[in-house]
Amino acid sequence: MESVALPLEGNDPMGAEGGARSRRSAQQLERSHESALAAMTAVSSYLDSDEDLPEFFGRLSATIAEQIGARRAAFWRLGPRGTLALQPAPFGFEDHSAVYEARLPLGARGEGVVERLVFADELGLVGGTSPDLDRIWREAGLENIKNSIGVAWRAGERRIGMVAVYDARHGFAAQDLWVLRLVGAAAGLLWQYKESEDELGHTAVRLEEAMAARRHLLNNIAAGGDEARRRFASALHDDSLQLLTGAELQLERLRASSAGNDHAVQLDQLRLTLRKVEDSLRRLLTNVSPEPLHLPNDLSEAISERLESLRVRAGIEPHIESRLPVDIPQAIQGIVLKNISEALTNVEKHACATRVTVVVEGADGGVRVAVRDDGTGFVVAESVRVPGHIGLVAVKERAQLAGGWCRIESEPGAGTKIEFWVPMTL
Repeated sequence: MESVALPLEGNDPMGAEGGARSRRSAQQLERSHESALAAMTAVSSYLDSDEDLPEFFGRLSATIAEQIGARRAAFWRLGPRGTLALQPAPFGFEDHSAVYEARLPLGARGEGVVERLVFADELGLVGGTSPDLDRIWREAGLENIKNSIGVAWRAGERRIGMVAVYDARHGFAAQDLWVLRLVGAAAGLLWQYKESEDELGHTAVRLEEAMAARRHLLNNIAAGGDEARRRFASALHDDSLQLLTGAELQLERLRASSAGNDHAVQLDQLRLTLRKVEDSLRRLLTNVSPEPLHLPNDLSEAISERLESLRVRAGIEPHIESRLPVDIPQAIQGIVLKNISEALTNVEKHACATRVTVVVEGADGGVRVAVRDDGTGFVVAESVRVPGHIGLVAVKERAQLAGGWCRIESEPGAGTKIEFWVPMTL
């Protein structure tokens, strides 16, 4: 029997060729991964840089061209009318190139060539290029383009534009298309991040403008309230009280001329009534007069003086716990003292209390105040409709306009707690 010699594996020319192809494929895959990593690193570097977008995209275009082996690279931005226009600072194009004036329409209903090739991922490679895309460049006036590929520049489903590379020495391969798609996705996320960052900046500016308007409104409300009280006090003093004084003088003349007759007793009673009315109006004048708010160096001292005034006038025993931070702005001190005064006025007029406690302290970057009394209390939900409780509405509105909050807790027979917080800055 004739023996057949089997070739050794190391001497098999087909095996050697297959091994070489495998090694080349592995090397190409490794180079593709390295190129993708370099391109992704270039994209992420924007987050740590102070570059503006045109400068960054110019640098990114140069990195993409280098990693893929292309002579040129560019980002094309999708405009509102469905047309692609060149993003500033492409790489590799002369200053007078027709690329800067080129406009690439996508076409209606997704039927255009660019729409199909780029956004429908139908771009195919023939001889290291996309013939259909090359034709588009020539129609746009770029006669010297030898080969090209382009992919979608998108963030998720949102289409931002196209990334394109041109003129590779040996043409483009499937691995280059894969790297370019990664770059398009990463650059899309970066663009979306930049837009969000810009929008956040615009929002911060609008917020600052709103805060400035709120401060202006707060100052106007405070000034307007004082001016309204000033006009009322002036009218009360110069008109009503003067007329009442004149009526009292006329009454005295009538009493003097009618001494001993039957009307003397009625005239005495009328004089007493007029004096009661005058006393009531003068107390009202004292309460509404907008005396200027002179703050001492220590806000705690100002609060203590207000509590002592409450003790002297109403016999209500006061207690204060003060843990205030230093360097409270004058405007904030004014708001705090006005609200405390309003709360104590409410206690004096309506609570029938024997004791009141005021706690003031720094908290959460602002000043927190709690005013608690042991008075009769009331139903909070009905307080807006109860005569005399309008001051509590003013306390709440003043705190909210300053950027803070106010809570009122009370029940009939269980006393009242008014708590508010205002920030250290308006």
